Amino acid sequence: MLFILAMAAPFTISDWKKLLILVTAFTLGHSLTLALAASGIIKFNSGLIELLIPITIFITAASNLLYKDLKDLKWRYLITLGFGLIHGMGFSSYFRMMYEGNSNWITQLFLFNCGVEIGQLLVLGLIMLLGVLATSALKVEKRKWTIVLSVIAAIISGYLILDKF
Repeated sequence: MLFILAMAAPFTISDWKKLLILVTAFTLGHSLTLALAASGIIKFNSGLIELLIPITIFITAASNLLYKDLKDLKWRYLITLGFGLIHGMGFSSYFRMMYEGNSNWITQLFLFNCGVEIGQLLVLGLIMLLGVLATSALKVEKRKWTIVLSVIAAIISGYLILDKF
């Protein structure tokens, strides 16, 4: 969910189409690798994935700080898709632990993925609501709001990265 925070930070409610494309790219990425890894088609080093996940969050947060207008960067969609692939591998470890040996794993995989998506959409909605409150009610400049959210995500993900060493 920290990735969702960093990804959504530069966007406003009026940017919902662009944000929807980003969320869809992330979802496609993690759904694909979740299914492939859960079925045993691909294998990976879980320790490496546990390190790469906070790195993807840190890169996303840092890009928010380095670039002022992230909403028009086409490469962001491809990067988000790629980061989704990494996050899906992380989800797959948890999924395999929960449903190993279950003969109905495909249905469970679908339901698990739906649960992840619902959680992401709830977090995304909360971030958007807080953004509206901060920028409208509290009159915080949108760029400052983006910086605050991105710094929070960068600090937490930085700690997670260091914790893996």
